[in-house]
Amino acid sequence: MAFPRFNIRGKLLLAAASLLVVPWLGYRYVQDLESYLRESQAQASLDRAGIVAALVEQNAELRRWQSLTKPPPADAQHIYVRPLPGPIQLDGYRDEWNGYGVQQQLLGQPQQQSPSLSATYMVGTHAKHLYLFVQVRDDRVVYRPPQSLRIDRNDHLRIALIDQDGHHRRYALATIAPGWVNAYRLRADARPPLPGEAELRIKGEWQQTAHGYDIELRVPLDMIGPRFALALVDVDAVDDAASAAVLRTGDTEAAHGLSTIALPATALDRLLATLRRPDTRIWVVDSNARVIALSGELRSQAEDGATAETGASYTQGMMRVLYRLILDQPTEVFEDELSTASSLRQDAIVQALSGSPATQWRPTADEQLSILTAAYPLHDGEHILGAVAIEQTGNSILLLQNRAVEALITLTVLAFLVVALVLLVFATRLSWRVRRLRDEVETSIARDGRIVGDIAQQRAGDEIGDLSRSFAAMLKRLGEYNRYLESMASKLSHELRTPISVVRSSLDNLDTAELDEQARTYAERAREGVERLSGLLARMSEATRLEQTIHQEAPAPFDMVALVRGCIDGYRGANPVRTFVLKTELAPDRRAMVMGSAELMAQLLDKLVENALDFAPPGTPIELTMDATEDEVSVSVANEGPQLPAEMQGRLFDSMVSLRSERGDAPHLGLGLYIARLIADYHGGRIDAHNRSGGTGVSFVVTLARSSA
Repeated sequence: MAFPRFNIRGKLLLAAASLLVVPWLGYRYVQDLESYLRESQAQASLDRAGIVAALVEQNAELRRWQSLTKPPPADAQHIYVRPLPGPIQLDGYRDEWNGYGVQQQLLGQPQQQSPSLSATYMVGTHAKHLYLFVQVRDDRVVYRPPQSLRIDRNDHLRIALIDQDGHHRRYALATIAPGWVNAYRLRADARPPLPGEAELRIKGEWQQTAHGYDIELRVPLDMIGPRFALALVDVDAVDDAASAAVLRTGDTEAAHGLSTIALPATALDRLLATLRRPDTRIWVVDSNARVIALSGELRSQAEDGATAETGASYTQGMMRVLYRLILDQPTEVFEDELSTASSLRQDAIVQALSGSPATQWRPTADEQLSILTAAYPLHDGEHILGAVAIEQTGNSILLLQNRAVEALITLTVLAFLVVALVLLVFATRLSWRVRRLRDEVETSIARDGRIVGDIAQQRAGDEIGDLSRSFAAMLKRLGEYNRYLESMASKLSHELRTPISVVRSSLDNLDTAELDEQARTYAERAREGVERLSGLLARMSEATRLEQTIHQEAPAPFDMVALVRGCIDGYRGANPVRTFVLKTELAPDRRAMVMGSAELMAQLLDKLVENALDFAPPGTPIELTMDATEDEVSVSVANEGPQLPAEMQGRLFDSMVSLRSERGDAPHLGLGLYIARLIADYHGGRIDAHNRSGGTGVSFVVTLARSSA
């Protein structure tokens, strides 16, 4: 398996990427802080609930409520009326109610609702009036006959209340057609119930809808005491009033069966208004968990967030979008199931009504967020009067978490960018120094191993500076040794000439003497060895002289075509038993000028042909191929015979390299192809060797640049 390769910059940047683990660890730490923040928020809310409870206990409104209102029957509802921000126009339509955000409540028990009959109501107060909106879904609407005195043989709405003087009052609203509707007081002694005089203070509008009808009412607050109830009577036939269905909040026929009602704008509500905080809701419930006072909202004002978003810069806005994608965001859009509640039965409330302060986290109905409830009991010294409950969403915790995570991510990203930039600059500088050192090392040594340049010693005190100084010192020592090797051939040739001359003259003298057969054999062998050694010295001297000649030879233009044709004629004359073939598509009068030395190029061809003759089997031809383009001229020398081993292709033109496995009469030091490469380099060309197709033979190709002369 091949692993990916990284340069120094990549490795340093990869190391810098490890900094990205910091925001992740910070995020995990902030997440772990959530339980601690929840506990802190719960304790703070509970402490605040205790303070509010102490102030509420001193308010006489709570004791007055306890004395006036006894718990209603189990089937009766408690009604807590919320204030409206503005008056309602009595037209029988619910548009204004939707605009005020008032929530619907079921009229009657949930099990009483059916597809053929169901009803909801909305209630609110403004100024000196109580407003009601009743929405009825009825598959058959029965209006009051125009001439009938009875009010129980048609669909109608009953209202019952205990007035401020303690009297039980009952009213009925029925109409012969949609439109304005009047309320009539019901006689207590009439059986069946007959309408009495009209109650002009109660005003209403009846509107028929596609699925039933809507009733909108207005009742003066000075008519209402501590109890109030609604009852919707549905009659499907005029002559069958006895089977009418009734949906009600309480029993309108008996005073003790009426629903209890709590109206706002009391002293207790005003006290809570001074204690409330933004995004916080304060409840006060009596000992029966009935809501008697309420202040505050859990939702923030949307305008504040819009202003903040508008005032943010473009970059901040983009970061906000990114953070919203990766972080859970606080939300003001959620289902608040207690927005219309008139009674609270949560565990924390129940525990507080038993005398113990308690806190509770509850999810909303749509599970968009969690709401904290902190409940504290209300005492009068001996008895539990009720409880104070403070509600607050978990948005503050989530907002605090998000701000911490955002700050952590932002600072970490900035730190990462700074560190990455510093490391990138450092890595670039470091890699540049390494590449410069590499280039100096590569250019200081030629292909043939000669030292042709120097390495500049860096002054830096780091490891790369030490490495450059070590390379420079090593190159200096190699240069000295290389010069020693270069001069060794000429020195060795000079030093060996005199002993060889002495040996040769001694052998000449022995030739004149009378020697027996065995001695003469030994003398002949000695002479062959001397001649062989003289040949080796001659070849060593030739290489040395050639290197000196190359540096001194002045280039001149010559015709490569004429040179090759002249050389091949000479090879044919010198080796009549061998066949030389010239392959070319160039015309005889075609010229291919090359800048250099004709004598050296002829010597290069001599070395290649000599090498081909040594390896070609007898009777096989030596092929010379010549070709020319506008820019280059190439000459190849090919022969049949053994092919080049793969491991020798890169070393074939080095000095002292030979592939001859058998020793012949002539000595070979492996300098022929080395000399050919020196000549090719002098001419600015190249020489290559490759095996011929067919599995036999080798071809040497010399490529030179053409001259315009």
